[in-house]
Amino acid sequence: MLGLYLLLQGLYDYFLSPKTSIDTILIELLISQSENVLTALNYNLLEPNPIYVNHLGISGTSGVIIGNPCDGLSLFILYISFILIFKGKWWFKIIAIGIGVSLIHILNLIRIISLALIVKYYPNWLDFHHSYTFTLIIYACIFILWLLRVKIYQKKEW
Repeated sequence: MLGLYLLLQGLYDYFLSPKTSIDTILIELLISQSENVLTALNYNLLEPNPIYVNHLGISGTSGVIIGNPCDGLSLFILYISFILIFKGKWWFKIIAIGIGVSLIHILNLIRIISLALIVKYYPNWLDFHHSYTFTLIIYACIFILWLLRVKIYQKKEW
């Protein structure tokens, strides 16, 4: 597991990140989706500011900046590593990866929206929730997804 994770993380760090725009695409998608949800919840958003790249938030706040570590790609790599190391049919692994990566992305989207709301209503709590609450929740969910995959495999041997 560790070897596969290090291999995939190395591919990301030394090939994907410097030579592709995958982080930019993920960040732009997260910003767009977060702004759509916040707008649907009747919040007025910050105006785009060319000085702050990857910035979003609710009017009257400082907003949040989404950096490369926040786009979820390293979480996808961790989850995919978990799935690939265990026995199972390739088609079941692909389904498990697709579902898991989608759920992790949705959790990350909820995290970003929540952080924007925390900045509006409880700005003093931003650092705590960013560093601890959401980290714990997302890693716990990844672990649960992995456990579910193992349980399903044990029942059907897919």
